[in-house]
Amino acid sequence: MPLKKVRHFLSNEQKNCWSKPQWFSFLIENYTIFKVDNYIRKCDKMILNVRENLVMSNEKIDENERYAIIYENRIYLRQWMSWVDDTTSESIENVRKRWEEQYKNGTDIALGIYFDEKYVGNIGLHGINHDKKSAEIGYWLAENQQGKGIMTDCVRFFANYAFDELNLNVVDIHCAAANAKSRAIPERLGFRQVDVLKNAENLYGILHDLIVYRLEKVRLLFPKTEHKQAVWEYRQEHFDYGEEHIHGSGGMTKSADYESWLEKVTNAYNFASDGWVKASTYLGFIGEKVVGTIQIRHEMNDFMINFGGHIGYGVRPSERRKGYASQMLEQALKICRKMGIEKVLITCDKDNFGSKNTILKQNGVLENEITEENGNILLRYWIDLRNRF
Repeated sequence: MPLKKVRHFLSNEQKNCWSKPQWFSFLIENYTIFKVDNYIRKCDKMILNVRENLVMSNEKIDENERYAIIYENRIYLRQWMSWVDDTTSESIENVRKRWEEQYKNGTDIALGIYFDEKYVGNIGLHGINHDKKSAEIGYWLAENQQGKGIMTDCVRFFANYAFDELNLNVVDIHCAAANAKSRAIPERLGFRQVDVLKNAENLYGILHDLIVYRLEKVRLLFPKTEHKQAVWEYRQEHFDYGEEHIHGSGGMTKSADYESWLEKVTNAYNFASDGWVKASTYLGFIGEKVVGTIQIRHEMNDFMINFGGHIGYGVRPSERRKGYASQMLEQALKICRKMGIEKVLITCDKDNFGSKNTILKQNGVLENEITEENGNILLRYWIDLRNRF
């Protein structure tokens, strides 16, 4: 249903609950609830289902419960949170009202984290700027709930939400330099360190440096004629680094010119040439620069099931170790799910630790190893999409 028709069926009160930047092309479930996959939004309320037993929501926050968790973790949280000493049962209510106002204005989204239906912490998307397409994620978690992957999964989900639903391009996280547990989360998720803010935070009289981590959104686009210069610069960089093959590019290095490569990957979308399968080839852009390529094979033949897999991907040599492969793979998996592929096969060389980690971050399960004719050992992973996206 087109967005303008959805809005037509809403009452004036419901329409006024949404500021312009917050309108998402959600499907309508009833006259007050919008839902797409794991996103549910009511007027002034939001529920994000991260996984089966993990929810982020501002709908069911009990202020007494929130204060009790903060009080129980006061000594632990005080190490890194400047607001702990000022938090009282009375001030909690004022914080809630401020969050609700910011949520209505579209500048901040503050959500409680619920694990096994128990409130365990908070996460927020702050300083949402739709002109600059940027925001910052902040979070805290009860000490006895750490080590369960809760915050890693929540931050990953929230970053994807910012990219997919708010159409932002940049998400930052600021961590105290000495807060190793907090810093491990953006580092694990492919955020890259872009700055150090010296003496930027005063915690009870002690100055701390803040590390700025950044995740930039990779846009996956079908190749077009106007991409020629950007693509051929991407191709040339691989040659400059001594690499003669570009993974996930549909044979880019074997094509004599851009036009013949473009024709090849365009035709492959609808037709399978001898020995191959139909496939979709995407370019990964940051701004106007191609940082990677990724190919989705629509079906499997004997070669693909043993060696190639459903997805192949590559990253520009100068742009590696910045989390771009993880972003491209996540987006490709969503496309696979929409295509009806329930289990995705991905292969990588045994000594390609970067690719291996990218697959493992998506819950890849190793099935076996295969030795190719040249002696290279190939790892075969499966990613189950049946309960995802």
